[in-house]
Amino acid sequence: MGGLYSKLKDYYSTTVDYGYLKPQGIYRHNDSDMKIVKQLIRKGSLAPFYRGTTDIYSTKKISFETECPICFLFYPSNINKTRCCHKSICTECFLQFKRSSSSPLIPAVCPFCVQPNLGVVYLPPPWSKHYDKLKRSRPDLYTTKKIEPDDPNVIYVDTIRPKWEEMLDDASSSAVGSTRRRRVPLTNEIRRRRRRTDYDETIYDTSAELDLEDVLVMEAIRLSLTHTTN
Repeated sequence: MGGLYSKLKDYYSTTVDYGYLKPQGIYRHNDSDMKIVKQLIRKGSLAPFYRGTTDIYSTKKISFETECPICFLFYPSNINKTRCCHKSICTECFLQFKRSSSSPLIPAVCPFCVQPNLGVVYLPPPWSKHYDKLKRSRPDLYTTKKIEPDDPNVIYVDTIRPKWEEMLDDASSSAVGSTRRRRVPLTNEIRRRRRRTDYDETIYDTSAELDLEDVLVMEAIRLSLTHTTN
């Protein structure tokens, strides 16, 4: 009896909404701050990790019928949604996005609509213990298709990598990666504003550009989504 209790305790301490607190092995590399990631999952601010399936699959408790457009695996419908275009994305894929070490001044962009500062929201389903609290406090999140960048419920790529500002301080003042653009000095006031609300502004003196390879990949993803919805 004690052994069964111990197993149940271990299970419920490492699972949230029938998902897990650690990646399930899609990618070999993950350099995000897993302590922060686990805290966000436990709070219901980020979708847990699920073992995606290659086909639509249902159990008595949950159905895997929502496809992540990045890894093409099926997950429960309650996986993360991008705040800018409301596209589904699993947590394991979301953790792969980050600022480029060669161009740290350029925020990670949404792979679907190419909006700057990729961020996601987690909308707990009705059977989740986090559902009632969010539904009462923010019912609008369940109906809107686009969430403002300064919304406190949005989890950004920079949120799970709190040391991203160190990359900015270490960046070259003469050029950043392949964009070869002049860097504007990163003052304390700019840091405060970026942390507070101004997620969509750029601190380049001209608009940032993406590498051609990145543009082609994102264009291919958008085209595949267009064909799927048509």
